[in-house]
Amino acid sequence: MRWQPTWTQAMTDFRGEDEEPPFADVTVRMTVPASIGGHHVRAELSNRFGDEPAVIGHGAIGVGGRWLDVTFDGQRTTKIPAGESRWTDPVELAVGHGDHVEVDLYLPEPTPYATANGFRFQRSTTPGDVVGSRRFPAAETGLASEGTGWSLPSGGPFLRAVEVSGTEAAAVIVCLGASITTMGWPQLTAARLPAGARIAVLNRGIPGNRIRHDAPSAHPSWGRSGLSRFDDDVLGTSGVTHVVLAHAGNDIGLPGDHAPLGELPTAAQQIDAYRQLVDRATAAGLGVALATITPMAPELGDDRELIRRAVNDWIRTSGHEYADFDAVLRSAADPARMAAEYDAGDHQHPNVTGENLLAGAMAEVIPRLLR
Repeated sequence: MRWQPTWTQAMTDFRGEDEEPPFADVTVRMTVPASIGGHHVRAELSNRFGDEPAVIGHGAIGVGGRWLDVTFDGQRTTKIPAGESRWTDPVELAVGHGDHVEVDLYLPEPTPYATANGFRFQRSTTPGDVVGSRRFPAAETGLASEGTGWSLPSGGPFLRAVEVSGTEAAAVIVCLGASITTMGWPQLTAARLPAGARIAVLNRGIPGNRIRHDAPSAHPSWGRSGLSRFDDDVLGTSGVTHVVLAHAGNDIGLPGDHAPLGELPTAAQQIDAYRQLVDRATAAGLGVALATITPMAPELGDDRELIRRAVNDWIRTSGHEYADFDAVLRSAADPARMAAEYDAGDHQHPNVTGENLLAGAMAEVIPRLLR
């Protein structure tokens, strides 16, 4: 079988973060959108940042209400060693562009919430194995209504990728970025493309992520730097053909508050980091697109705003295809500020409407990127 990724996330380190209680005798369900279809499906489960093996007691994949149990090398259960990952065996299950793929995992033993990403998943409110249950016993969560609040797509623990077989992808585009990427414009971009385009648009964003520096010790979930994780999260993606570099402004905004002030880059240093990623992508034969840095609120100061604008000027004149996320979201009255109608509330992250605008901007770039 020839496997193509239809959905991904970048796994990061939640050890030391008080995000979720540990699992024990609990079932988790993750529901993710498919960007391309196929007639077989499999999932990659990662224990990259676990300190102990993770025991999967039972798993299943569902599409459109049809559930099939999964095996691991023919076995119903598996133990994923710390630092490693496991693929499920393929199941014959039709997946279409835009379908929601559900992945259930029963975790029978005490298991820390260590290797994860995303914002939403379900954990069963009753103990025991309820894998594949049509009435999953969990509290419902959902996206904020259209046009208001934060865009919080599904993700969750262990699930690094979902792949399909039976479709030859025309392109596999990996989007490397931070929280604004994680919040879903890659999935929304994929949804805008016609099914016949056979283009996988994959999310490898991590909230708090930077290009030049790994996460500060107080916030390990902000992940390894873009330069550090490029090989794993871009080159390590099956069939990757293109990369979008959309890291936004954490390199500029975090130092002095959540990270040492000495890690604040000059514009030249930040541009050099982008160039390194571009060079590595080009050396691997990948097409490259960039995204400008969105407004970061004038409260950060004029010096940092000058860095942001200088980097954006370079992106616009670099000769690479780019999506002008800055132009899409900025206020006409104050270009340093995000327009109020697209602001999720903190003046740095777009709401659902803003994420959809970014998706529209990227969808316009993709045909040029594929020429």
